[in-house]
Amino acid sequence: MAPRISGDADERFEPVRSALATNFDEDAELGACAAVVHRGRLVCDVWGGSASVDGSRPWESDTIVNLWSTTKTVAALVVLLLHDRGVLSVDDPIAAHWPEFAAAGKDDVTVRHALTHLAGLHEFRPPLEHETMFDWDECCSLLAAQAPIRPPGEAFAYHAFTQGFLLGEVVRRVTGQTMGDWIRAELTEPHHIDFHLGVPESVRPRIAETDHAAMPPSNDGPDRVADVNTARWQASEFPSSNGHGNARSVAQLLSLLTRHPVIDLDPLGERALDLVRSVDWDGPDPVTGTNVRMGVGFGHSSRSTPVGVNDETVWWAGLGGSMAVVDLEQDLVVVYAMNRMFPTTDHVMRSIRVVHAAHTAARA
Repeated sequence: MAPRISGDADERFEPVRSALATNFDEDAELGACAAVVHRGRLVCDVWGGSASVDGSRPWESDTIVNLWSTTKTVAALVVLLLHDRGVLSVDDPIAAHWPEFAAAGKDDVTVRHALTHLAGLHEFRPPLEHETMFDWDECCSLLAAQAPIRPPGEAFAYHAFTQGFLLGEVVRRVTGQTMGDWIRAELTEPHHIDFHLGVPESVRPRIAETDHAAMPPSNDGPDRVADVNTARWQASEFPSSNGHGNARSVAQLLSLLTRHPVIDLDPLGERALDLVRSVDWDGPDPVTGTNVRMGVGFGHSSRSTPVGVNDETVWWAGLGGSMAVVDLEQDLVVVYAMNRMFPTTDHVMRSIRVVHAAHTAARA
């Protein structure tokens, strides 16, 4: 039996609440939240279930959770905002801002290549040691020295963990701040948005405990999933994979891609949005074994990933089940986040069910 689903939804978007309830009935959800922004309004903000594996702590309005690779949507937004403001260009060589990165034939690898997973550095070789993972400078030094694994700009391979270091170091070089500090200063603190890249100690009690019992062990270096509930993981900055927030906060941030943000900032400009709309890759990904249509920072809806109803729907998802979808045509943002992880191919309907309910309501 589904738990009570709390929160508010416009009558038109009540089907999103129903979809969330179905996730508990049909997909063994533990705790989860869903949010929808439509044409500049937060029209649905609902949650339910447990924030602890043992069921002793309810999921509340201010519960946040590790978002895994849904974090990449916020990291991409940061870089696109800096591009929009003229601080950098996505077509800059990474080495223009990070000179050491030019080593081993990478002088022509661009920021755009990192955003589109075409940089040729989809993993550390050799794999990182566990302790090294938490040493930002050392990880960046290793990537700067490493030769491309695949031809940069020519071959897609999902940069699941490495993308965060590539983009984060570029942001640090051009702004003098870590990406987490920039997000905090420019986006979240001034606008009271509950998203964190590097969670302050005072906020950690609100983090939902992640149930990762169903996830297989990692075979490409440190088992990051095993670290997810530790204070060390939560306090660190991994712009690819450890943003902590909830559906509401991610939807608020991503509304900057629409014409009507729900926060008091100018929306992303059309030239930057044209980058998001572009398709830089449409083909196989050897890392995930799926077909990917990729724009600058965001995937595109496709037959293999049918998350939208038009060609202007972009998305990305996190390991285990979270997802963020932005329909640029309809000014619609839908985000789903949860704390029970399943392998990528299992229980995929949890997020898709919520997304489709929101799309149907928006088109009604």
